[in-house]
Amino acid sequence: MFSLILVVVFLGTSVFPQFSCAAQTSQESLLEDLTQIEMAIYGVASEKPLVERVEYLEKELVGRTLPGTIPERVKQLKEFILLGTPEDPAVVFKINAAQWIVEKEVTPEPLTIRLENLENILFGKVSGEVLAMRAENIFEACFKEGKPQIEEVLIPAGTLVPIRFLSDLSSKKNEKGENFAFEVAENVFVDGKLVLPAGHQGIGEIIKAKEASILFRKGELELDFRIVLPLDATTINLTLGVEAEEENKRLIAAIGAGFLGVIILNNPIGLVAGALIPGENVKIEEGTEMFLQVESDTPAIVWVQ
Repeated sequence: MFSLILVVVFLGTSVFPQFSCAAQTSQESLLEDLTQIEMAIYGVASEKPLVERVEYLEKELVGRTLPGTIPERVKQLKEFILLGTPEDPAVVFKINAAQWIVEKEVTPEPLTIRLENLENILFGKVSGEVLAMRAENIFEACFKEGKPQIEEVLIPAGTLVPIRFLSDLSSKKNEKGENFAFEVAENVFVDGKLVLPAGHQGIGEIIKAKEASILFRKGELELDFRIVLPLDATTINLTLGVEAEEENKRLIAAIGAGFLGVIILNNPIGLVAGALIPGENVKIEEGTEMFLQVESDTPAIVWVQ
């Protein structure tokens, strides 16, 4: 009886919680993947039940539901829409590559909007076919001699990315959790291959915003920068590291201190800005440019032009 009690206690305090935690983690990962897919296609995430969301995506993409378990089907959707391979590029890759060929830019609108725009430009009308076929038709029209030569490159940690803010930000007016837009200010190349075209937009999030007090507290503004690579939907994180700070110092010498001076003097790597004087708020004006850098080594698929 004593041994049985020990077994029950062990299962209740160790094994079962681990199973529960694993199941919760798996469900969270599944929902994150599904949300990422919906955001890429429609720009918003659905609030419908999980099964309805999966079935709707499948019918929109290929016109029918797919076999397998829900996790397997979400994995197939993610691979087909977002990830792809060098041999079989993802839908996102095809539309991004086509838009770059046609318009010389890759815009941040959802796939559905960009599909319609490209169809109107290339064919003069919007197709009624499923999303996968529409993307394939656009891709083939832009690359009539066959798919572009693509390969995987590694974007090294520390790669410099010049960015430009697209709105005003302030530790007084903005709040934690708000998103803001920024864009790549100049083309970024790795080994001679374009990985981030100028004008490509990223989405940042305000991690912390503290308004200055009249006498004692300085304003603080902590920002998180994320950008989705335009060809294969890989997300890279940008940070303010040593290399970026050196480039920002050169900007200070060229255009004066301003916001960049605040960054240089107050940044422990990761914290973007804190005011210099108690009572002052951090202010970032629309159009402000600065350098960030890639946080960690990031593999990405690019095409050789």
